[in-house]
Amino acid sequence: MPGQHLAGTLLCHAGPFRIAFPAQDVAVIDAPALHAGRSRSAREAFGELPAAARVLLAPSGETVGVDTLEIDSEVHRVMDTPPVLARLAGGSLLGFIYTRGALWPLVRLVDFEHYLSGAAREAA
Repeated sequence: MPGQHLAGTLLCHAGPFRIAFPAQDVAVIDAPALHAGRSRSAREAFGELPAAARVLLAPSGETVGVDTLEIDSEVHRVMDTPPVLARLAGGSLLGFIYTRGALWPLVRLVDFEHYLSGAAREAA
C-alpha cells in the first residue's frame, strides 16, 4: 500500500494519540456496551489504560475501541513505513497519511486487533 492512494479513512484518537484505519476495514461502528468488554482498546497500543467511546467492527468480527473518530473521504497518499516500525507493530502498520496538519499511522483493523490481543497476553 505505501506509495498508493487511499480514499476513505477513519481518523481516530486513542487518548492523546492518533490512528487511522482504511474505511473498507470497518463494517460497523458500535457502542462499547454492545461488545461487553470483548473488544480491545487502541489505547493499549500506546501504554494507556483501556477505554473506548466507539468500537470498530471488522467484517470478520475483530473489534477495536477508540475514543473518537471522524470519517474522512479525502484521497491520501500512503507514505512508507520504516521496516523497524512495521515489525514492532506486528505487521498491522500499513504506513502513514498526512492530514489535518499531522501524520497519522494507518493500520489494518484485523491485524491491529490481533496485535493488541497478543500484547495483552504478553503483559499477563
